[in-house]
Amino acid sequence: MAHLPSLAALAVSAVFTAVAHRLDGGQPGLVFGVLVVSGALLAAAMVRPIGWWTVVPAPPLLYAGLVAGVAALQGKSLGELTILVAPPVVRAFPHLAVGVGVGLLVVAARLGGTWWGNRSS
Repeated sequence: MAHLPSLAALAVSAVFTAVAHRLDGGQPGLVFGVLVVSGALLAAAMVRPIGWWTVVPAPPLLYAGLVAGVAALQGKSLGELTILVAPPVVRAFPHLAVGVGVGLLVVAARLGGTWWGNRSS
């Protein structure tokens, strides 16, 4: 099975996060959670094993970067960026934590499949 390079898989997760942020209007809800978790799942499932360390912890970092980027595009100062990023990330924390957890489960399943596949000969 062919796998994506790390940056391509990270881009998959980033697109899902951006669409989730846009659809939920910056207020993380059910749509946000489903899309962020789906993006994390797809990214972890499609990335090469070497890229797991970048893809699995990515959801909170991607979301914080997205919120900061949107605020920066609106002309906010550096001090305002710090204040503006924290509340949305805290509100989205349950969804982001589930995204990381799902990524870890995918990695465990892929490792388990590899390990069991190598054991049965």
